[in-house]
Amino acid sequence: MNDGERPTTLDEAAEWYVRRDAGALDAAEEALFRAWLMQPANRTAYEEISRTWDDLGRIPRPRLSMAAPRPDGIRRLPLRGHRPRSSRVRRWAAAAAAVVATVVAAGYAFDLPMRLEADAMTATGETRTVPLDDGSTVVLNTASAIAVDYSRERRRIRLLRGEAVFTVAKDAARPFVVAAASGEAVARGTVFAVRKEDEAATVTVLESRVGVSYPAAGRTAVELSSGETIDYSRRGLGELRAVDADAATAWRRGKLIFVDRPLGEVVAELNRYHSGRIQIIDGSIGSHLVSGVFETRNPLQALDVIEQTLGLHSTRLSGLLILLHH
Repeated sequence: MNDGERPTTLDEAAEWYVRRDAGALDAAEEALFRAWLMQPANRTAYEEISRTWDDLGRIPRPRLSMAAPRPDGIRRLPLRGHRPRSSRVRRWAAAAAAVVATVVAAGYAFDLPMRLEADAMTATGETRTVPLDDGSTVVLNTASAIAVDYSRERRRIRLLRGEAVFTVAKDAARPFVVAAASGEAVARGTVFAVRKEDEAATVTVLESRVGVSYPAAGRTAVELSSGETIDYSRRGLGELRAVDADAATAWRRGKLIFVDRPLGEVVAELNRYHSGRIQIIDGSIGSHLVSGVFETRNPLQALDVIEQTLGLHSTRLSGLLILLHH
């Protein structure tokens, strides 16, 4: 959760759950929790968090104190009953709560309505090539979904979630359109990528040209050529800029390529391929720059290399929750 951003009900429920599970509440805080739980929406969220936590592999109780790191650099949280200072409890609880809320939210994102709406989708860490009726192909990246709507007049794909590369078969009579986050990309040639994140999207052209429009921005379509990319969101169309399109879509080859990228951005990208959650809990390290080529199929190995290179440590609760810090 970003600084200054109001917590959601799931965020609040997750933090209450983690702090209570750690035995970190005094009598007054327990009374506040009971009052909070009286609200039906809060109780529903708390029960969902509880079920999700139980389903996530039965995370084991952490061992002993955090006073000293182990030889591998991994620290462990204290046992129930060994209560550290309140500020420290809150810090760890907030980080743990973030992953629980994220996992629950992800579960909602791929619920039955989306499964019914999607014509093709991928799980976390999976990629898939989808052939279309007209000879075009779609390569779906991790945790992505599309809906296909072909007619006599046009070929329209809706990117419901995630990222995909489209290789378009020529058909002058039927434009090929990819809709994502209230904008559209219209193929003028062959190969381009679209990535959707909430209400924003990025279009990157690998071959030929693509027209990008975002009606809410009140501008005519912007035309991109090979090696160019553009973002759009509720703020409108961004600036057209040059990009190494092959590197940006290296995930098709099972690679992630970073060149002087802030650690915060790198961790966010690794999280797309990891079934758990990697969380930076030390604000001083998020801007550290990272360069390297990593495997999409093993994000934790990438994290190990980053830790060694930057001199960082991690606290790991099974493979699910990883807290990154100095």
